[in-house]
Amino acid sequence: MKGSAFRLAGLVLGIAATVAGVLAIVFAAVGMSKARQCKHCKLGGHVK
Repeated sequence: MKGSAFRLAGLVLGIAATVAGVLAIVFAAVGMSKARQCKHCKLGGHVK
């Protein structure tokens, strides 16, 4: 089968890109929730 190595490499790279995208969304959501908590904390918005 001609080009099967490229197809396999594309599949692996596609899976890696999907995982990286999901992780980026998760980290962004966690960061936004932490920023919102700090905004409402009693420290006046100052980060230790």
